[in-house]
Amino acid sequence: MRKLILGLALAAGFVGTAPVLAAGEGKSAGTPAAAPSEAKPGLFVKQGETWFFKVVDGQPADVRAGDSKEKPRDGEIKVTLDGGNMIVLNGSQTAYNYQAFIAKKASEKGQRTSVCTLLPGVTAFENWPGNLPGIRLTNFKDAGDGMICA
Repeated sequence: MRKLILGLALAAGFVGTAPVLAAGEGKSAGTPAAAPSEAKPGLFVKQGETWFFKVVDGQPADVRAGDSKEKPRDGEIKVTLDGGNMIVLNGSQTAYNYQAFIAKKASEKGQRTSVCTLLPGVTAFENWPGNLPGIRLTNFKDAGDGMICA
């Protein structure tokens, strides 16, 4: 079902997918996100939240909270968790592969889940059954010209 939805999203010009910084832990420009000592690396997004960030050394940096209707600034990635849906808009010029972990709180490793490559300038949609308590996005890597769902 996820692959069918991804295929439909690709055909419609949209694509689907999403490191751990706990909510409210934003940093200044160019500074990698530093998670609290109990949190795992990356960005932890709770249910109903929208966050904007840039990728620095494979992790979210310059993290800021925002509104789901707001567009990302140049070079930013926007992520929203709404129910069992994660919506990610890649406002950077780089395609990224990354890892996602479903978790209840930032201090938990969580259960790894599959996500697809974030393509530049494209909105990605990932979905799971039920409401997710939170998701941690981490280990961003330049995807080059390829696209995977892993």
